[in-house]
Amino acid sequence: MTCVENAHKRSESFRRTLIVLTITSVIGAAIAQNDQSPVVNIQGLGSVMGIMGKTAWTSRPIYKFFNIKYAEAPVGEQRFRAPVSVLPWSGVKDVTAPGRGCPQSRTLSAEDPDAEDCLTLSVYSNDLLANRPVMLYIHGGAFVLGSAERFGPEYLLEKDIVLVVIQYRLGTLGFLSTGTERIPGNAAMYDVMESLEWVSRHIRHFGGNPQDVTIFGESAGGHAVSAMLHSPRVREGLFHRAIIQSGTVFMPWVICQDPTEGAYDIARIIGCPMTTPTEIDNCLKQASVRDLVQAQDQHKKNEFSSPGYPKVAGACITVGGPSGAQSLMPVHPKESTYFRDVPIIFGMNSQEGLIFFNEYFQYALNSQQIEFKDHWDFLEFVKTVNVKFGSSAFVDAVVGYELLSKATWEEMSRANFSELVPVLIDIAGNLALKYGSVEEANRFANAHPGQVYLYNFDYVGPPSPMTPGFPYDVPNSVGHGDELKFLFPMSNVLNEEHTQMAKIMVDLWTSFAMTGVPVASNVIQWPTVSRPYGPYLRLVNPPERKEYFVHELTNTVVKARESNAGIQMQFSLLSIFLTLLVAVIR
Repeated sequence: MTCVENAHKRSESFRRTLIVLTITSVIGAAIAQNDQSPVVNIQGLGSVMGIMGKTAWTSRPIYKFFNIKYAEAPVGEQRFRAPVSVLPWSGVKDVTAPGRGCPQSRTLSAEDPDAEDCLTLSVYSNDLLANRPVMLYIHGGAFVLGSAERFGPEYLLEKDIVLVVIQYRLGTLGFLSTGTERIPGNAAMYDVMESLEWVSRHIRHFGGNPQDVTIFGESAGGHAVSAMLHSPRVREGLFHRAIIQSGTVFMPWVICQDPTEGAYDIARIIGCPMTTPTEIDNCLKQASVRDLVQAQDQHKKNEFSSPGYPKVAGACITVGGPSGAQSLMPVHPKESTYFRDVPIIFGMNSQEGLIFFNEYFQYALNSQQIEFKDHWDFLEFVKTVNVKFGSSAFVDAVVGYELLSKATWEEMSRANFSELVPVLIDIAGNLALKYGSVEEANRFANAHPGQVYLYNFDYVGPPSPMTPGFPYDVPNSVGHGDELKFLFPMSNVLNEEHTQMAKIMVDLWTSFAMTGVPVASNVIQWPTVSRPYGPYLRLVNPPERKEYFVHELTNTVVKARESNAGIQMQFSLLSIFLTLLVAVIR
């Protein structure tokens, strides 16, 4: 062993001894009396007391620390502004149970004076003295819903990583922009940046390596990861790999179309005096949390019910702004030549359009199917769907492609809404998400060859509750967010076969976080994207290598036809059987 290696070994031994002494000095004899209450002293901040748990498959111990503050409450003049780093505290903070999420319509009840004090993160580790890769997860929810507590560590911590799950401001509180210095927009994205800075400063106290961080997120969380990749404001070295699940800033609605106009509409709904920009800003800063959340929801309904593309404000990323070149995103990513040089996984699920078309079905159609008079009537409706999901340019050409690739002439001629629902789901999913995701993957693969992986998730697992109230059956659907139950213990109904898929997903995600290359036991090699639209991995059990992602743009239509063909085959066999039976009887 060299002198350098000996020195490194002595240094690491000293570090571990120092950490043990620090923990012991904080809690004294209590650690021996109650080993279910681990305490960590975060240097420069204070101490936190967590709780013990165990992993799902091998019962490895997990140190759990919920809702550690990473920023001060963004209240008063700080509302709508970038967060302020958390200040030190005295004593030992109890972080043994999940707390409140950030304000949202799903959980809004009585007025809570501390509702905005929600900028927290949860840390999960099974070795507080280690130096392990870190995976930081950003939850989804269309930028208006979600919290950290749903995303537990019981699957991912079967592997040697540290998991961090963050919370960020939602809806109007996180994204409203009046175009002024006081309400510039993108507050939530600055929350994400601040959480990454916290990890850089403090994760070593939980056994994590701040020089080995992977950020990953689904849906809105994927949009946030995408924003971190494209923003020149994000400090280099804050993260080293990225996984984007069903999200991208190239999705039409993720970038605000007209943030100031939308913010003013929300202000009008609240009842603000529409006089000067300063008075409007004052009103929004003083409005109740309840009024801000409910006004954004009403604004969204108004936009979906109006003609043209729904320009929903208060839940989208603002390009430019009063800071100009110093803003989060100075120009739209489509106009940018900045591509952060890190390995990336991009992917999506087969029936992404189910949740998007269901939202349109509920908001714009009031959950009522349309009775088409004829195929011309259906054609006009397809144009409307295209516009609603962001394809306002060259709409006739796009409509022609969508019909060519998805609807047969016989289906179009019958113009039956129920029969055409799979066509509409694929159109909505492609326009709202898939086209943008593949475009971003292609751009990064071109800029940084050998670093981009692409997948389509098509494993049918336990039923998903993502589209409540949708009255149409979609056979073998794998909808938005369905992959999450194989990374986090969100469902208690994973049978042995589903658990095998979960282990494949955990292997792929954590190996990527550890090495930059996603691998799993007995799984075919996952190739990097080397040309437009491929190759890629189709995530089923076992996973399959595919070459041309364009084939994934008609998943719902193909499944519906295969299901109908199966029903027709069963009916034909039954008819043959009955015919033979009658012949025998005669």
